[in-house]
Amino acid sequence: MGKRVGRFFIALLQRVVFSFEQFGRHEMANHAAGGAYAFLLSAMPALLIIVYISSRIYGAMDMDASSVAVFLEPYLGDFGAGEVTRVFLDKPVTGLAGLFGAVNLIWAARLFVVSIQRGLRVIYRDTAATSALRENLLTFAVELVLMFAVVVLISGVQILRALVDLLQWQAAREFFGGLSLAVLKLLPYLALWLFVYLTYRSIPKYKPKNRYALLAATACVLAYALFGAFLGLFLNTARYGLLYGIFGNLISGLLKVFAFFWLYFFCAELMYASEFFDVMLFSRFSRLATTHGKTNRIESFLFANPARLFRRFACSYEKGDIIFRRGDKDNRVLYLHQGRVAIYLDDPEAVPDAAPASGLAGAPAGGSAGQHPPRQPVAEMAAGAFFGEMAALLEEERSGWAVATEDSLVFVLPAGMFERYLASAPTESRKLIHLLAERLKANNERLRQDGRYSGGGV
Repeated sequence: MGKRVGRFFIALLQRVVFSFEQFGRHEMANHAAGGAYAFLLSAMPALLIIVYISSRIYGAMDMDASSVAVFLEPYLGDFGAGEVTRVFLDKPVTGLAGLFGAVNLIWAARLFVVSIQRGLRVIYRDTAATSALRENLLTFAVELVLMFAVVVLISGVQILRALVDLLQWQAAREFFGGLSLAVLKLLPYLALWLFVYLTYRSIPKYKPKNRYALLAATACVLAYALFGAFLGLFLNTARYGLLYGIFGNLISGLLKVFAFFWLYFFCAELMYASEFFDVMLFSRFSRLATTHGKTNRIESFLFANPARLFRRFACSYEKGDIIFRRGDKDNRVLYLHQGRVAIYLDDPEAVPDAAPASGLAGAPAGGSAGQHPPRQPVAEMAAGAFFGEMAALLEEERSGWAVATEDSLVFVLPAGMFERYLASAPTESRKLIHLLAERLKANNERLRQDGRYSGGGV
């Protein structure tokens, strides 16, 4: 049990380290700032439209509109605008104001959605570009759903309060009244969670697995709630005057908006690192294996000998063991961690065809005329080399034999994992191209020496 818990926390720490590295490499802080800026531009027009629609509905139904201000207080309180909302709701907002808010919302909301799309596209950089039509449709869909949901929630809260007031039993009134307040406080976080989860699942062309999107969205909202509570401990604007209170609320609101988008993109990186964890872990492990100890202690502790990779992919071979044969229907790629491996085009265990005897008549039967040297390998692999990759790249059967010439430790990687590794490591892709070119050159030289090749380079 203790080992399992230890492995869990080490794996979690490895994912967090990968996420921080990717966050900095992709410059996600800039995308977070862009998302916060676009959100602030689109938030005010959206709230204006919500107030306009709500005031019209409540005015037509002759209902108390104070619940609208109560609902919007969690969003506007940080900006010191709660009283302004109540002023707006004293009388219906004009249609010109609603039209002005709609036009600004269309422009600002598109900027907001595009900023989110660009950030996620950088994280999932192998995805294709999204069409402008899809971006606009997504923008309208998100804003329409959001406004409809907010208006429904405002009306639902008013109906719930009316039902609570109809209760005659005081204990029931207190219970359901407290329950309605708790639901009202949780609604903003639920709305944020739905926004994070749905955008994680719908915006990238590559759809992340559902469990990773759920965990990332939950981690994002929980971290944001903890940040808000921590900020509230040190920034209590109630003790200050009106002027400082408004500025304090404004600064607090800006910090919360930026923190949310910072956490949004960081958790998106965490979602990517969780889904492709084995690829990223192997990439770091293989790089450290070739640095010959030139790493810091923390990196060495986390990535030098990852138990997860050894459990899932490592295989041991003794000297003389055949790792694969020609004709095997296996497209996995092998990485030699320790030992040496020889590659043969022909079966190394088969006896070559005997050449015609050229000795004198009466030569001893045990002479060297009928003996042949062992087959020579076309390549010899040392630690840190890939082999067997042609079957994965060409999607064909094995074209040769691989034999361990020493006791060897080999990592057997699925073809999809190897392709993702090459896509995420351009340096390794260039090394592979160079390696394939060197092998082709060496094979051409052998064929030339055997008299079976007379052409130029391929």
